Amino acid sequence: MTTSTPRRISVVGPDQESLRALRRQPPDVTVAEALASGPYNLLTPLEPGWDLLRWQSVSPEFLLQSDLPYGTPVYPPSYSPGPAASRRPPPRLEKQPDTAVEDVPAPPVFRHPQPKELSEDEATVLAYSRDIAQVASLLRAGLSVLVVAEKSVVPHLWREMSVRAQLRAEVLEAPDDDPQEQSPQEELIPVQQNSRQRLLARLRDLVRALNDDQVLVVQHLDLLAGGSDGSLSAEAREVTELLHGAAERVMLAFAAPSLSVPEVLAERFSTRVSITGVPRTVWFRDDDEEQPLGRALVTVDETERFAGYDPVEFYKHVAGMNPVLLRQAMRYTVSVHKDHPAPGARDLYSTIRAFKAQMSSNFEVPDVGFEDIAGYDEVKEHIQRAIDIVVGHHRLPPEYDHLRTKLIPRGFIFHGPPGTGKTLFAKAIANRMNATILVVSGPEIMGTYVGESERNVREIFAEARRNAPSVVVFDEFDSIASRRSEHSDGGSRAGNAVVAQILTEMDGFRPEVPTLVIGTTNRLNLIDEALLRPSRFETIGIDVPNDEARLKMINLHAAKFGIDVSGGVDELIATAMSGRNGDDIHSVFRDAFVAAHFQNPPVPPTPEQLGQIVGQLQRTRREQRRSARR
Repeated sequence: MTTSTPRRISVVGPDQESLRALRRQPPDVTVAEALASGPYNLLTPLEPGWDLLRWQSVSPEFLLQSDLPYGTPVYPPSYSPGPAASRRPPPRLEKQPDTAVEDVPAPPVFRHPQPKELSEDEATVLAYSRDIAQVASLLRAGLSVLVVAEKSVVPHLWREMSVRAQLRAEVLEAPDDDPQEQSPQEELIPVQQNSRQRLLARLRDLVRALNDDQVLVVQHLDLLAGGSDGSLSAEAREVTELLHGAAERVMLAFAAPSLSVPEVLAERFSTRVSITGVPRTVWFRDDDEEQPLGRALVTVDETERFAGYDPVEFYKHVAGMNPVLLRQAMRYTVSVHKDHPAPGARDLYSTIRAFKAQMSSNFEVPDVGFEDIAGYDEVKEHIQRAIDIVVGHHRLPPEYDHLRTKLIPRGFIFHGPPGTGKTLFAKAIANRMNATILVVSGPEIMGTYVGESERNVREIFAEARRNAPSVVVFDEFDSIASRRSEHSDGGSRAGNAVVAQILTEMDGFRPEVPTLVIGTTNRLNLIDEALLRPSRFETIGIDVPNDEARLKMINLHAAKFGIDVSGGVDELIATAMSGRNGDDIHSVFRDAFVAAHFQNPPVPPTPEQLGQIVGQLQRTRREQRRSARR
C-alpha cells in the first residue's frame, strides 16, 4: 500500500550529473532500486520499510556533497537487496521506538542565544575574544605588545584589551589644530608639520608621566614612524628614542598589515600579535563555549531573512573580512533584499561578493565562466581539480587537518602564446570560486624609490585577504618575477626584493582564507625557479587551440554576435584559421558584426564577407611578421 502523503528524504550526490540521473528514474521503481543506481547517500537514515516504497511516493530533496558543511554526517541507503525485494508490497509504517533514530545526531545546543542586535564594537570583541585575552595577559605581565591589525578594528580592540588587563589607558590622540591656540612661532610652521610636532610633544609628555598601573596606547604607530630601517625619518628616530628610553613602561601599539614599522622600533615591544580576518568559531570566554561565526556574528533576523542559510557555510564567504566590515556587509545585504519576497542563501553570498568588490577600487566581480571559453577541456579539468581542493578542503576529516596547508595550491602560472585566453581562464576560476578578482599589470608594481615595489606587493596581498575569497592575477608575470641576479646593480636588487616579497606573502596564506595567485606569461623560462616549485606555483600551458577547440570557439563567438555559420561555414573558417589563437577568432566575428551594424552601407555577414575578413587578418599578420624580422 502507499501512503497518502509523500515522505521526504534528502539525497546527497557527488555531482550534478548523478543527481540529474536520479531525477530521471522511472516512478514505478522502488526507493531501494533508485538509490542503488548511483553513488548516493542520505542526510538522515532511511526509515524502516521506506526502501520498498515506490519512488513516486517519496518527495526527494537533492543535495550536492560539495555544498554540505564540513562534518555533516551522511548515511548509506538502507534497503533489502535482491530482486524479490522490489516485488514485496511496502509494509505498513508503524510508529518506531526512539531507539530506531538514536543514531541521528541532535542539533547542537548553545547556551548563548543568537543576538537580536549586534554593534560593530560587540562583533569585534566577540570575534577576537581569544586574541584580546592573549594580549591582556601579556600586558598584565608587564610586557609591551605590538598588534598588527586593520585600522577599522583598532578603536574596538585597545579599549577591551586595556580593560581586561586592568590597566588605565593613556591614549596618544591626534592633536587639535585650533588656530587660536597657536603661538606666533607655531604659525610659521606648516599645518601638517605642526600637527606632527604636537603629536610628538604629546608622546614625550605621556612617556614621562606613565605610571605602573597605566598602559600607553599608540593607535597608529605605522603612520607616526613608518618606513624601513635603511631610511628612518626624523620623526621615526625620535619615536624610537622615546620608546626605547622608557623600556620599563607597558605599551600597546598598533600597525596595519600593509604598512611597515622599522625593525629597530618594533624590537621595543616584547611580543607581536597579528589579528586578521575572522575566526571560523567564536569563543565566549565567560563559559568557554564556541559557536560558528555565522551564528555568533549574524542576528536572528538576518539568518531568518535568507532561506537555506547555513552558519557553517557562511564562513568561507567572509573569511578575509574583519568583524566591522562583516557587520557592514550584512546591513548592506539586508538593505538590498528588503523588498525581495524570498531571498535565498545564494543571494546572500552573491551580494556579499558584490559588496566586497564595491568596497575596493581595484577588485571586481568577474563576468566570465568556463562555459564562455570554448575548447581546452583538459586544461579545464586540471583547473577544476585544484578548485575543488581550494573550496572543499574544509570537508576533510579532522585527522587530516595537518595536511590542509600542503594540499591547497598557492597559485598557477598560465604560460603560452599571446591571445590564447590566459586572463579569461583566471576570471573563470574566480567566478567558479564565487570570488572577487584583481588583474594587475606586472610593470605597474615596480616603483621608483627604494622599498616602494615591495610595499605595492604587500598592499595588493593585504587587499586580497580582505576580499577573500579572491584571485589576484599578475599579467606579464615575468616582468616582476624574473630570475634573481647575483649582480649588485640597482635594477636587479629591486627585482630580487619583489620576488622575495611575493614568496613571503604566499607563504603567509591562511588555508581558511581562500586567496589564489595567478601569473600569466609567454616567457616561462624567465620566471625565478623558487616560484616554479610545486608548493608555490603550478604551471599550466595554454597553447594555440587545436582543430576541435578552434571549431568550438567559432561557434561560440558566432552565437555571441548572432552570426549564422551553419552549412559548413564554421568548418571552412576553422580550416582557414589554422594556427590562430582565440583572440584572432574573436576579432573575425567582431569585425563582421561592426560591418553589419555600423558601416554605411551595412555589409551583411555572408560567408563571402567572413572569408574576406579572414583573408585580411592573414595579410595583416604576415606583414607584422615581415616587419618584425626587419
